[in-house]
Amino acid sequence: MDEKQLEAVRRAKARFSRSVPKGVDVVGVGIGVSGSDPALKVNLRAAPKNKSSLPKTIDGVKVIYDYVGKITPR
Repeated sequence: MDEKQLEAVRRAKARFSRSVPKGVDVVGVGIGVSGSDPALKVNLRAAPKNKSSLPKTIDGVKVIYDYVGKITPR
């Protein structure tokens, strides 16, 4: 992953964080990989009722969703 790709994912991360759809319970947002391409990784507590409200890409960066449940400290 080169610096230009990494910066695009960072911008997508900031944009997603500012525009999370209502009713979506996000527990974490980070940088991941889809195949050999960088991607935005979003961890959700549960699948939202309206999955179509979740963007598949942000500014050309693929968004990967993972349903992780409740996160608690150990």
